[in-house]
Amino acid sequence: MLQLLGINQYYGGSHILRGVGFEAHVGEVTVVLGRNGVGKTTLLKSLMGVVPVKTGTVLLDGADITHATPYERVRRGIGYVPQGREIFAPPHRRRKPAHGPGVAGFRRHAVPGELFELFPVLKQMINRRGGDLSGGQQQQLAIARALAAGPKLLLLDEPTEGIQPSIIKDIGRVIRMLAGPPARWPSCWSSSTTTSPPSWPTSTW
Repeated sequence: MLQLLGINQYYGGSHILRGVGFEAHVGEVTVVLGRNGVGKTTLLKSLMGVVPVKTGTVLLDGADITHATPYERVRRGIGYVPQGREIFAPPHRRRKPAHGPGVAGFRRHAVPGELFELFPVLKQMINRRGGDLSGGQQQQLAIARALAAGPKLLLLDEPTEGIQPSIIKDIGRVIRMLAGPPARWPSCWSSSTTTSPPSWPTSTW
């Protein structure tokens, strides 16, 4: 599904990523480990197009997306949950996950019901502002926002940072389920959102 070939990235004169290359396949959960400052976030930003790749190639399903913009990558099926979540504080949470489908080219604005099955706490907090949610609830909201676009590849940057253990278990459960076969996906596919189960992540970071 995803293939990196000789990725190099720089910040000024600092060489951050040095010839990075690997493959992530369908149905896998791939984890990038390393201490602070080694380039994990830079790698994900490069994969998402937030930071242009200096040299090297990024392939998604065999197609070269090295120079594609972030919104083009979303349309091709990449979802991205950045470190720090980047949840806007003022609007109510009900509007949040609906932002994803618009970017991906969909015209629906209602929150897909299956997201509430994945993260029941979001339905309980439906009328709260994003900034009023706990850190763990905001992380679940950020993941739901990325999933609203129906990605086939989900990039998660520090998905459990600063989160209580019980919510970490919930997020881990969702990641394992999304990487598994469709039979394990939520059962509440609504005809008002999709005519068949959406192509949710088959490979997760």
